[in-house]
Parts: sequence; structure tokens; C-alpha cells
Amino acid sequence: MPESYDLHSDFDIQKHKENFINYLEVVIHPDGSVHYAVPSHQEYLIRYICEHRNITREELEAKCPREYYCDFMTWLCGLSGCICVWSHLATGTQVTAKQAKTLDQLRASGLLTLGGWDE
Repeated sequence: MPESYDLHSDFDIQKHKENFINYLEVVIHPDGSVHYAVPSHQEYLIRYICEHRNITREELEAKCPREYYCDFMTWLCGLSGCICVWSHLATGTQVTAKQAKTLDQLRASGLLTLGGWDE
């Protein structure tokens, strides 16, 4: 029986293309690895930061500077070093060389319609 591939699988460009059409919602870690943004980009980043900093969600939220109350995702991206990616958009505060390479791979595979990315 073939192995199923879904949003809880390890990300694989070819398997993704075989299983999803016009859909891409992922997070790229600073090391360039790609992970599905489940259940959402924001919730993924919250969980990622809490696990890596060994803090609770409440502790994380209490650390958010007032100027990011209405731009929480930008703060989470900066704190985590991750980039949030949709089929046509990528957001983050800085891009590592490995993340830029991954963005180029996603673009070359036809999954990302975003234009060039400046490092």
C-alpha cells in the first residue's frame, strides 16, 4: 500500500506537486528546511519559538513589544528567523543564504510565483 502524503508529512517538492494543486503554505527555517504551516503560519511559529526557547505561549505573548501588537507575524518571523511562504508571497525580516536557495528551488519547481529574492 503506497504511503500517504499530507500536510503532516515531511515536505518534499515532488510529492507536494503530485498531491496539491495551486497550494503552498509553508515555513522555511533559517537552515533552509521547509515545513508545512499547520495549523497556520502564526500558530506554527508560536509553537516553534516556544519549543526552541523552552517557554510557554503566555510567556511568549508577554514578550511581544507594543509596536508589534498589530503586526505579530513580523515579530514572530524576526524572533524565529523563519520565513512564511504562500504560493505568491514570502514574508520574513531577514533571509539566510540557505533560505534564499530554498526559495529559488520552490520558484524553479513552479510552486512559488514570487519574483526574485534579494539576499
